[in-house]
Amino acid sequence: ELKIKGFRPGKIPPAIIEREVGLEYINQNAIELALQRLVFDVLKDEEIQPAVTPSIQKIENKKDKYNVEVVITLWPKIKKLPKTDIKITISDIDPTEEELEEQVQAVVGQFAEVELVERAADSGDYVTINLNASRNGQEIEELTVQDHLYEIGSGNFTEALDKNLEGSKAGAIIKFKDFPQGKQEDGEAEFSVLVKDVRRKVLPDLTDKWVKEILDFESVAALEEEFKSNLAFQNKRRAVSEFQNKLVTELISKTEDTLPEQLVITETEAILRRFLLELEQSSISLEDYFKATGINEDKLKEDLTKQATNNLKMILILDKVIEQNDIQLDDFDAKEIEDHLKTHDSEKDEIEIATHKLSLENEQIRNKALIHLMNEATPIDSKGEEVYLKDVYTQDRETREEE
Repeated sequence: ELKIKGFRPGKIPPAIIEREVGLEYINQNAIELALQRLVFDVLKDEEIQPAVTPSIQKIENKKDKYNVEVVITLWPKIKKLPKTDIKITISDIDPTEEELEEQVQAVVGQFAEVELVERAADSGDYVTINLNASRNGQEIEELTVQDHLYEIGSGNFTEALDKNLEGSKAGAIIKFKDFPQGKQEDGEAEFSVLVKDVRRKVLPDLTDKWVKEILDFESVAALEEEFKSNLAFQNKRRAVSEFQNKLVTELISKTEDTLPEQLVITETEAILRRFLLELEQSSISLEDYFKATGINEDKLKEDLTKQATNNLKMILILDKVIEQNDIQLDDFDAKEIEDHLKTHDSEKDEIEIATHKLSLENEQIRNKALIHLMNEATPIDSKGEEVYLKDVYTQDRETREEE
């Protein structure tokens, strides 16, 4: 970076550089470049896992050497695990008659036909329309269609379209203004709709014969039984998520250990960075977010700090479970991590790769600790009866092992 008349950049003799910027400046830069590696090596040799990035507090020149003071924040340990063999009430997983009927009708509806009717259109009916959209006198091509068969209630084109079509008859001309679906940022558009005809949906008769010929099921009862089984498994997946979230919330609420302030600050800042990135990717400014939600900067900070505290408390709970139960990564876990690193870290340096590997190992082993906690607790339904969920939350690993 140094520029001296008579010398090309990068070709200045060391003695002249030392004279121009001083030996202290050169040594300071050299130390800062070397410290990342030095600290990394010390942490690796001493098998220390810092909770946050080590902080360099002081660098002192001692004649022929430098003394460097580095502060390392370690993960604290909770004194005692909260009670883990607890009961967690979750939503019932047995499919309701309404859920079953909705599934059956959705499949049968795929084979529906439409027929012309001489009446006003209703939700669920079909209408043949010519739709024109424009903004500032310019036609919007992607929102302009002719002889389009449209299902009222499908929510396409614009939110106001369905509302305006309900109650309309053949020959009606409807005009309104609204924001196009998925294009709100482009501004409001003017819509003009000609309703050419109204058609009702005609469903086939749901009989054993039709089910066997069209869907290859022996009977309507067999079809419904298949749907019941599928719905029960879907509900189980939802129940696993509910069970895990409620269990985590309960364990965190029973953990009263105080966390180091710097650890909470660092986690809060990390959550804030992710949150701001999500807003940016959605083209939303922080000011617009405050207006839309009605919260202010202080409330956001309070919420993020609470989220950070809960995140950290759960990590400490999982680490305590790992310690007490001697949970370790096995060969399958190690292979998954190595396979991941091969596809993601080919161009990173040794420190970055080691840091990423450590992060993956911590995530993997804490996931195993969470499974252990889920095995300790008992999910129950609204009647107080135990619900078996292990076949769902242990399935992913078993499937990967089989593959």
